[in-house]
Amino acid sequence: MNYARIAVGGLVAGIICFVGDGIVHGVLLQSGWMEIASTLHLPKGGSGGYEYFSLYDLAKGVASVLLYAMIRPRFGPGPRTALIAGLLTWALVLPIPLCGMIPIHFFGRKFALLWSIYGVFPVVIGAVAGSWLYREP
Repeated sequence: MNYARIAVGGLVAGIICFVGDGIVHGVLLQSGWMEIASTLHLPKGGSGGYEYFSLYDLAKGVASVLLYAMIRPRFGPGPRTALIAGLLTWALVLPIPLCGMIPIHFFGRKFALLWSIYGVFPVVIGAVAGSWLYREP
């Protein structure tokens, strides 16, 4: 595996995830997050947390390109394999963990479903873009 290319592709994928998640949470899910914040009596305007979110999205990006590099010998290089890596990453970081949180009633099923649906786009687009930069040594 070409670890330097995994890092570069992961960085690109992570940046795409960060920007995409900003749109998902700051625009598409904003009203849901405002309702949750109101219910929890959190101060308006949020707490920022951009450092945390940037590291989280970087980890998602690196994971997707690493998965691509790992499955590439079996599925072959190309966008189909990158799509598979992106969907697998998405499943492991969004719908599966969100399903585990539904029983604690922090948010409803509809919110979790919308988050999962909207969230697939940044992860998959990032995985395809980052994987495009990957080459075997």
